[in-house]
Amino acid sequence: MKPQFHVPLITYPDTSSLSLVQNAVDFARHQKADLTASIMQIGMPLAGQTSPWIDDIERLNSEAKRFSQDGYVALSEALYEYAREADIRALIQTFEVSEPLVPARFTEISRAYDLSIMEVSETTIPLVERLVFDSGRPLALFPANHVCNRIDTVAIAWDGSAPLSAALTGARLFLESASKIILISITETDPTNGKALDRYAGVLRNSGLNVEVVVARANGERVAVAIQSTARALHADLLVAGAYGHSRIREYVLGGVTRSLLTELEMPILVAH
Repeated sequence: MKPQFHVPLITYPDTSSLSLVQNAVDFARHQKADLTASIMQIGMPLAGQTSPWIDDIERLNSEAKRFSQDGYVALSEALYEYAREADIRALIQTFEVSEPLVPARFTEISRAYDLSIMEVSETTIPLVERLVFDSGRPLALFPANHVCNRIDTVAIAWDGSAPLSAALTGARLFLESASKIILISITETDPTNGKALDRYAGVLRNSGLNVEVVVARANGERVAVAIQSTARALHADLLVAGAYGHSRIREYVLGGVTRSLLTELEMPILVAH
């Protein structure tokens, strides 16, 4: 069964970067997956533009639609060009939507695929949060301007939690093809009960995988920073982590480690809730 990857691409208020398109294509190529891009276009009047102080709604909507259309053309051309050079199958599906409905539509579409691929930026954080918690699928996230490499070494931010279990299920493809798995447990005090960690390491080894276990203290660093710095020092190409949400007030409010991972992303990460 061939993996099916998905990349949501936005065209308003900013346009997704061509770096994201390139990374998505390379990511799919390395994992021998097909890639489908969902590209939004502003096709309805913009919400929030009904103030009496704005007397040219028609012009604003026209400009937004033109900007969105230009972004669609640029992203489509880049995707097909990169996919042709990488010799992978790439498809494009487009939809028209008003701005407030964009996260809901992308979330609905993402549920059909094995995982979605996104780039983390100030603009995309709300969409990333929505996909993590509502799509039911794993999300592969790249830092801005990151160059995708082959996934040979996979690090796992071990905490023994249910969200991590969900992320590991979504990461199975990467674990099976990796040359090395590193289980990283970061503690803020002395390491304690490691039975669950040892158990999972044993399961991976019984599956024929090369596994290393690393237990370290945070030493005053934020856990998210310590996890990534440890993973990078060990030359990991991908970090797998569970995502936490504690409450919902307008948008999702993330747990501290999850929020830090998203806002201070330094390497590719696969997350799930």
